Amino acid sequence: MKAADAMLLALREYAAPSCRRCHGRGATGEDIVATLCACVRRRVSVEDVTPGGDDGEEAVPHPWGAITRRAQQIHAAAMLQAVPDTWS
Repeated sequence: MKAADAMLLALREYAAPSCRRCHGRGATGEDIVATLCACVRRRVSVEDVTPGGDDGEEAVPHPWGAITRRAQQIHAAAMLQAVPDTWS
């Protein structure tokens, strides 16, 4: 499994399956950073919130920390399945 595939799988876990905009993919185009769907931002936990700016902006959910961690877990699990059972 490639890391990019793990990132897409992680993004789909956070996307709303019934979203009419992205249809559960998490992004509306091929560039997932530029076309991140709003349904992903709404489903991210409160722990991954970016503080607001100095000019009185509100704090907005920043989903990339959570998505990246989940992608790393998916990728690591796929890689560990390829490891041989014996280390001799």
